[in-house]
Amino acid sequence: MNIQIKLAIIAIVVVITLASLAVSQTNFNSETSTSDDSKLQLVTSASFLHEFSENIGKEKINSTLLVPMGVNPHDWEPTIRDTERLEKSDMIIINGLGYENWVGSLDLSNLQGIIVDTSNGISIEHDEYAKEDDHDEHDGDSHTEEFYEEIAMVIEEFEHGHITESQSIEAIEEILQEHEGDEHGHGTGAIEDIKNLLHEIEDGHIEGPEGLEEIHHLVSGEDVHNEHEKEDEHDGHDHGGQDPHIWLNPVYAQLQTKNIANALSNSDPMNKNYYQSNAEIYIKELDSLDSKIRVELSGCRTDFITFHDAFSYFAEEYGLTQHTIVSSIDPHGDVTPKTLEKVISTAKKLNIKVIFAEESTSTKTSKVIADEIGGKVLVLSPLEVVSDEENYVSKMTQNLENLKEALC
Repeated sequence: MNIQIKLAIIAIVVVITLASLAVSQTNFNSETSTSDDSKLQLVTSASFLHEFSENIGKEKINSTLLVPMGVNPHDWEPTIRDTERLEKSDMIIINGLGYENWVGSLDLSNLQGIIVDTSNGISIEHDEYAKEDDHDEHDGDSHTEEFYEEIAMVIEEFEHGHITESQSIEAIEEILQEHEGDEHGHGTGAIEDIKNLLHEIEDGHIEGPEGLEEIHHLVSGEDVHNEHEKEDEHDGHDHGGQDPHIWLNPVYAQLQTKNIANALSNSDPMNKNYYQSNAEIYIKELDSLDSKIRVELSGCRTDFITFHDAFSYFAEEYGLTQHTIVSSIDPHGDVTPKTLEKVISTAKKLNIKVIFAEESTSTKTSKVIADEIGGKVLVLSPLEVVSDEENYVSKMTQNLENLKEALC
């Protein structure tokens, strides 16, 4: 082999070696930058929370949506990979009020970050513990009221994912022991009923979340076992009796935005001014939406019929009256012939000509009612199933336009 061939071979070997080293170094740097990312890692449970978070954190956060775009959160369950992603995040942003009914079933014992409940501080007017003054009718005793509220607060903490099932059961047992000697008829009966339900859970005769939900209904004065006999009043699962749809009220959405901004500021105090400034800008946008809705619905009729009980907070805020096809805060309730007859009667009585449907449910039922009254079907979106091209303000503005067509 002559000298020129030898030199050529040596040169080729050197070039290949150097190229390999360069690629290895690039890969190393890429992996390092990925794992050494200084951004706050957020996981959001709903598209509207993802949007709120990104408007506040922008390039200083990495926000991922837990429930994929286009998937109805009522039908979604987390996988093992989802749980791992939650555990590794700095912050889990949830709506709260029982909306994330999967939270209580997750084992987040290895959670590295915090759970931010964006419903904190929002005063919900239709308090389930003041329904029809049930407790006052029995004994009017403040000790009994306190007993009910203590139990309810524990279960709400469980439903929000702040404590585990076993912790909630232990806390309820401690409350029972404290009230063991109360000589108040209604309270004593409730203690026995709650004890029986706890025994059912511990013996495995009833699932923990289901048993705690029954206790929740019990202390709020409702008869769980007779629920389904109430003329279609409570069809389907209802997030533990609470209405979680606070995001559909732009005033509450502003408060949710503030809660996210405060959480980011606490976790990353060096960028507090940045987060708070971005939040103020976005809140002004939400405030403009609120003003637009107030002005444009002013003087219009107030009664509307929507598919399921999602717009209570919206209706209260803007002086409207919501009527529903499915009398439940879950859209999967059954629609019976009796229900259809009742809704058609209501529509005729109130001269309603628009029946609202939702993107994630069949329009067939709404169409049947609309045909019967000589009306039409429009969409009133709960914003639970949206696309990448849509955002909170645009979807709420579309809702406003459809409401104006129905009411103005």
